[in-house]
Amino acid sequence: MTRGLDPTGAVRARFARTGAAHVALFRDLEIGARKCDLGDESLYLAEELVAADPWLGGSDPETLAVAVLALLLVQRAGSTRLPLDPRGPLRAQVAAILGAAGREREVTRVVRAITALTTSPTFGSVIGAGDARAPLVVDDGCLYSERTRALEHRVALRLAERLAAPVSDPPSLGATPGLTDEQRAAVALALTGTIAIVTGGPGTGKTHVASAIVDALVARGVRDIALAAQTGKAANRLAEVVAQRARPDARVTAQTLHRLLGGRDGRFRHTARNPLPLGALIVDEASMLDLSLADGVLDALPATAPLVLIGDPDQLPAIDAGQVLADVIGGPRVVRLSQSFRMDARDVRGEAILRAAGAVRDGEGAKLAEPAAKLATTRTAGTLAFEGVEWVPTDRDGGSVRAVIDAFHHHHGGPDALRLADATVFRFDAGVIAPAQQHDLEALWRTLASARVLAVTRGQPTGAVAINAELHARALERMTVAGRPEYVPGEPVMITENDYERGLFNGDQGIVVRADEGLGRHHYRAVFRVGGRLAAFAIEALRDRLELAWALTVHKSQGSEFDAVCVVLPPEDLPLLTRELLYTAVTRARTSVIVAGGRRVLAAGAKRTGERYSGLATRIARELARRG
Repeated sequence: MTRGLDPTGAVRARFARTGAAHVALFRDLEIGARKCDLGDESLYLAEELVAADPWLGGSDPETLAVAVLALLLVQRAGSTRLPLDPRGPLRAQVAAILGAAGREREVTRVVRAITALTTSPTFGSVIGAGDARAPLVVDDGCLYSERTRALEHRVALRLAERLAAPVSDPPSLGATPGLTDEQRAAVALALTGTIAIVTGGPGTGKTHVASAIVDALVARGVRDIALAAQTGKAANRLAEVVAQRARPDARVTAQTLHRLLGGRDGRFRHTARNPLPLGALIVDEASMLDLSLADGVLDALPATAPLVLIGDPDQLPAIDAGQVLADVIGGPRVVRLSQSFRMDARDVRGEAILRAAGAVRDGEGAKLAEPAAKLATTRTAGTLAFEGVEWVPTDRDGGSVRAVIDAFHHHHGGPDALRLADATVFRFDAGVIAPAQQHDLEALWRTLASARVLAVTRGQPTGAVAINAELHARALERMTVAGRPEYVPGEPVMITENDYERGLFNGDQGIVVRADEGLGRHHYRAVFRVGGRLAAFAIEALRDRLELAWALTVHKSQGSEFDAVCVVLPPEDLPLLTRELLYTAVTRARTSVIVAGGRRVLAAGAKRTGERYSGLATRIARELARRG
């Protein structure tokens, strides 16, 4: 384990004259940083920067240490930079660190010291200005790491170059079957330049538009088209789109962006010196595109190959720093899709979900707890049968949460699926289901894929791990198996790491079944949809990358859709619970949403935005203005 802000090494040697007060200060900062969820790597980096600063560290190491920790805190939350306005984010981050360290009274003094320090960086300091090659850089009134500023600058230049490139006249697509007017406009935009951005809410047909763009590009003679996404699950869904392409002359592939770029050990095989052999690239779920990956894509994609970014900017953004899609939707070459096909506004249930999603997006999540949000709700025989949206209040000890999950599990066929899977032995040949049982396996798949519990956290009593463990225990009670196997027939499972050899990707969901593979006995097998067909895999071969999926974190559910979801809120408000997370959770459902939790937690989460501080949009606008 790496060492945190404990001045027993280089820092202590350099500043030994400051004595016990200095040691106590750094130990308090370490405690504060850990409470803010900064790990050992961040603490070690902060200490090394303080130790490496010959001009500032000796006299005021605390100011530099807090500034570094504040920057690392916003970067961990996805920002590329820390605005240095002493009344804004800077003060909030300093207050979080010093408050957790028990030094609340020093916030104002430290903020003033950081402002002075970053206003006039000293020669030889680890802090530079503009394009200085220093570990930390002040630019545009914000504090950056040098690497992140360079990435942001480079991505802005490359995007502006594409946005400013000449465009051709829009083609005549006519009354293309299966496309709305706005979807046709999105396809046309993708055919007229080197970049197009297609945005839209849940179920607006974004993947359908991607398919239509492929058809249109192929019809215009474009070959070697790639569809890609940040996650394996989204890439696998794109692979199903590719499998439906009827034209044999269309060389179309679908994979993750990392695999497309040849990512390995933090580097990409494809760069400007070894560009991607593509005629066009379509990136789905682009809200998850971070700054570093965007830089890799723009570097490796030939300048003449069209780039199409498709996504929903209101959903959860990238895990790493950056919000590329959100930063480009305010500029040119954007088409917004508005008509939802997942939740039909003409259906009272779909209309309720659309209304709930709108309330969350507008910061009015408490409306979900009002009687008007409930539609056609009935409770019978201990189950929760509902349509539309319903908020169910829960107590702090979790008992009522377990009751809601149990009712949801019963109503959406969990026990029925377990009984059916326990009583059925599916026959497979070389991993492929016997044709006579294809219908039965598909029926079981649909039942288990129709509903999910969505948790805000992975840990905690209301997190995905605990919920999965409880539902697994109930599954074991209904089974006749000996012992306590990790997985039993009828349970949904999920892949947690990419497995390129088997064509399985992080986030792919499957089911466990009894399988007869012609060996005279049956085994438990995990079935996943690969390349459009259901295939069986030995659980033993997947065990290190397989887990239960009765419940998913909202982050893991992104890109999925279900008939019904039960969203479980934590008993206490958490910084992780944001408007974007709630919006993503609610919009995973087609017809039914239960939100289980406290009214105050729900309202607080809907008001909190996962605000990211980024200079990309400003840099793009400046570059476009410079180009005239």
